[in-house]
Amino acid sequence: MISDHNQRLGFGRYGKKAHEREEQYKSREFSSESRIKEIRITEAKSQLLATGEIKTILAVIGGGKEATVLLAKNHTDDFVCAKIFRFFTSTIKKRLRGTRHITARDMAALAAKQEYWNLVEMYHHVPVPKPHLLAGNIVIMDFIAKNYGSTTPAPLIKDINLTYYDPEEILHESIDILAQLFLKGKFIHGDYSEHNLMVTQKGSLITMDVSQSVQYNTKTFTNTSIRIRIDNAIKLLETDIENINQYFKRIYRISIDSREVINAITKELPENLQTFLTEKTMEIYPSTLYSSEAYDGKEQYRSHLVHRRTGTSRQQPK
Repeated sequence: MISDHNQRLGFGRYGKKAHEREEQYKSREFSSESRIKEIRITEAKSQLLATGEIKTILAVIGGGKEATVLLAKNHTDDFVCAKIFRFFTSTIKKRLRGTRHITARDMAALAAKQEYWNLVEMYHHVPVPKPHLLAGNIVIMDFIAKNYGSTTPAPLIKDINLTYYDPEEILHESIDILAQLFLKGKFIHGDYSEHNLMVTQKGSLITMDVSQSVQYNTKTFTNTSIRIRIDNAIKLLETDIENINQYFKRIYRISIDSREVINAITKELPENLQTFLTEKTMEIYPSTLYSSEAYDGKEQYRSHLVHRRTGTSRQQPK
């Protein structure tokens, strides 16, 4: 679904001019001969110092599929981290497919911009690192330390034994973060897993890596360039829940009912969104109900459509 959203943004590979797009993608130079070179650590350090927000750069503390993370100190001697989005990662390459008007450098800057503003919005609703500055393809944010004053980052839940805390409590807290993000922030994380959940010394969770996160529409039932439709959002939310659920099931032999969680979350949505979801469920997934319920559900949906369009009731078939 995220790929569908990217396609509407112009990142998709398929469309009316798929052949031309594919040829252009193949012609892009993602090699050492490219006119745009991959950003190096020394260049990233120079960029950071040029912002005027950084006093000292200490070390490289992490890296993932799309960025490198540096530990630094600001002018008040507080630790911060700088996430530097690289130009030629697999994520950037996928987003570049089908585009003609943007370079790898620009796409990395766009990913950084999405990360920064998503963090700004999410910070008011769920535990995420507080963003401080956006500078091109670099986002400066709070450093989440393992211990107070430590230069070691808080561990990911996949890197420690959670039995020291309480795996079941951690599982429920991770689901609660998704629920609050969805209900209060109107966001879907889109890449929620054990790889982007940190645990503090006190056992609290903090999520990160939100450049791919999207919001859903609350007033209209359509997909737009920046928001997705509510039923598509529910599908992505279920995927996020199932991803983290599978990790705890595999490692700690505990799990929750994903559908039960989804049902509880959707009951908290505004009435207009609940009505739309009910109609879509009866229209598309009648086979998931018992045979009698499926028949009744379809009849109710048809009657509702007739009444909405004509103002009269639909006669039941004999």
